Amino acid sequence: MNKNKKQKIYLKMKLGISLSITFLLLLSCSIKWANYQNIFELEISEISGFNILNQQDYLKIIDQINKNADVDIDDIRQVLERNPFVKAARVSKHFPNNIKIQIAEREPLGIINIDNQLMIDNEGIILPGGSYSESYLIPVLSGFNSAKELYPEGEKTFSIKVKEAVKILKILSLKYPNLYENISELTLNKDDEYVMILANRPTRVILGKKDINRKLYILNSFDKALGQRQLTDFRLLDMRYQKQLVAREWT
Repeated sequence: MNKNKKQKIYLKMKLGISLSITFLLLLSCSIKWANYQNIFELEISEISGFNILNQQDYLKIIDQINKNADVDIDDIRQVLERNPFVKAARVSKHFPNNIKIQIAEREPLGIINIDNQLMIDNEGIILPGGSYSESYLIPVLSGFNSAKELYPEGEKTFSIKVKEAVKILKILSLKYPNLYENISELTLNKDDEYVMILANRPTRVILGKKDINRKLYILNSFDKALGQRQLTDFRLLDMRYQKQLVAREWT
């Protein structure tokens, strides 16, 4: 074998060994980096958009997840959205190990007058009550079936009548906010008629069973037409009759 051939074989062997060593080094670095990621815990750098729950509440929720650097941020979003108060959560990861979270909470629309004073939003989703409901000046829903199975937290109520009541409160809050803020209670009487009880003085507004949307429009128009007077100047406003509102003053 001549000298040139021997040199070529030697160079090929040397190149092969170099490539093998390089590959092993890259593999070792990859393994070390993977291990490093597993101990590199993410930090929650920002949580925004909350009102009902506070930042510590959300940190406790997120603590259910092992926050390694390779965690799927969708897992964080899902665990947040399992909380009844959270309507939606947006989670983003920022280099090297920061997480930012934007929360959209459900807004309580009314309080259901049962044992634990559950709340309900404008989609009919049941929200926890207790100490949470104490800070809200929103209408109380009374006279409805109090069976607990009708009000699963984090889900829509199964009560048809409560769903109807939510529609009434939703119309009021969106179209007639001044009326909505003046309601202390929306109740269902023994005749299955909806009755609003106003704040400050217990004026009763009997809406009846049908054409609620039209009746709310008439009530709002009547309120505006009163001028210096107020709806609470009357003890009863009966709207069960077609094309008329029967008003009875306090005696």
